[in-house]
Amino acid sequence: MDNHGRALHKAANYERVTRQVRWLTIGTALITIPPDQPQSLFLYGLMCVSAAYNMLHYLPNFGRLRLLSSRITMLVLDNLFVAALLLLVGSISTPYSAFLVFMIISAAYWYGLRGSLGVIAGQALALIPTAMWAPFKPLSLSEPRTIAISLLVLLIIGVFVERLTRAERQERHELEALSRDNQTERERLLNLVNSLNDAIFMIDDRGRIILHNGAAQALVSAKGELRGRDLTKVLPLQRRSKQAVSLVELAQGNTDPQQRRDLGYAAPDGSITDLDISITPVRLGAAGAINYIIVGRDITKEKSLDQQREEFIAVASHELRTPLTIVEAALSTALLAKPQLSSQLTLLLEQAHRNTVFLGSIVRDLTTLSQAQDDTIPIQLRPVNPKLLLEQLVNDFMPQAKEKNLSLKLVLLPNTPSILSTEHHIHEVLQNYLTNAMKYTQEGGIIVKAAPSQNGGVLFAVQDSGIGISASDQRHLFTKFYRSEDYRTRETGGTGLGLYLCLELAERLNAKVWCKSTLNHGSTFYLEVPPFSQLQRDHAKVVEAEVSTLIDQL
Repeated sequence: MDNHGRALHKAANYERVTRQVRWLTIGTALITIPPDQPQSLFLYGLMCVSAAYNMLHYLPNFGRLRLLSSRITMLVLDNLFVAALLLLVGSISTPYSAFLVFMIISAAYWYGLRGSLGVIAGQALALIPTAMWAPFKPLSLSEPRTIAISLLVLLIIGVFVERLTRAERQERHELEALSRDNQTERERLLNLVNSLNDAIFMIDDRGRIILHNGAAQALVSAKGELRGRDLTKVLPLQRRSKQAVSLVELAQGNTDPQQRRDLGYAAPDGSITDLDISITPVRLGAAGAINYIIVGRDITKEKSLDQQREEFIAVASHELRTPLTIVEAALSTALLAKPQLSSQLTLLLEQAHRNTVFLGSIVRDLTTLSQAQDDTIPIQLRPVNPKLLLEQLVNDFMPQAKEKNLSLKLVLLPNTPSILSTEHHIHEVLQNYLTNAMKYTQEGGIIVKAAPSQNGGVLFAVQDSGIGISASDQRHLFTKFYRSEDYRTRETGGTGLGLYLCLELAERLNAKVWCKSTLNHGSTFYLEVPPFSQLQRDHAKVVEAEVSTLIDQL
């Protein structure tokens, strides 16, 4: 029930309780007032008026009479009734004065101290002048009647207080039951989380551990309490190149879930545990602080198998490169004698040459991937001009665009800065983006963009009007060997390594890659490069060589 519903419920409860207490008050007065005294007739009339007002509440349209049905009206009329009763009885020292308790409690219930003071002030204005002038002869009550009044008043006080506090009691009991249920659910959830084999941490926006499970404590071999400690110190991570990585820095400022498989936990004994880490931001309330749930799964065995596969791929691609080059050269030479060949033999040679070139591109992808994962791609840290880079790419792909009747445009926003990075890495990523855009765009065009990014670097984008990518496929785009299940993507060949290679190269630039797409309405692939790329291979010789090159250029 919301606050408005609670307010309506309390108002209805108040109206019901005060009506019931009013009936008890009228009954008490009718029973205890002596019928043989001069004021009795007037008091009986007062009781009839009060009973008539009480009867109005049972009429179906009474709620529409706002003047009579409001809380203030009921409070004022009840106070007038009690004041008249006390005046006619004689003074405040009679047992009927206990009815003032109801008025004070009722006023305090709704209006706090101001309501209670208002009731007392109103009664004082009525009773003090009357006591001084004594216009009425006091109503004499016998001892039995006084005792009966006192007992009935005590009964009415108990009923009044019980009825008014019933809703609060019920609400308190409901809250206590809800608290017990929440505690039970919390214990069940903690038992469930602690039964998981994956390490789970929850951290605040400063990187302090709020919650963790047993697997997390076992992963870091901690014996003491982890709550309140800095996660970076508890779980030091590093890349394959031994470069330290702060998990807190990866989490902070990101509102989208992240997943990393290239990080390892560096234990105090020097061992490395490869982890598959997912980072999920969780906002507390509509405008509350952001916490982060971090799940780490031990993939050391999987990484070992991956490494063996990568070594096999590296060896195979290296061994295949030379014979494929020779075969492609031989086929190219044979095709030079096309006039002397029959049409059928020419067709066979062209098919063989085309497939050899395709196989060579796959081998090149595998070789590049192996070099990227082993971090053996040459580093050439120097200023990169986005305009010159994109112009070269557009010129390289313009023949393919014309062949498919596609428009290919270059858009360079003003104030796009130059960046200090490795042009080969950026060129390779954007070339892969353009290759995919050419494959999956049948009509319309492709736009290559460069704009200033928020971090002071450059935001590259390749936008196409192609078949688009479904939401389910977008979650796996940059995964190794992944290809969409869309039948239209199966019409073109590929290994599913291109975008994974883009991710590997981007990470070595400290850059980010992502995609936005709507099925059947095109895609846009992004590459955000910082103003200075903190390359992983930051060895002394490389730094010395690159600094010398920069000095020479300056």
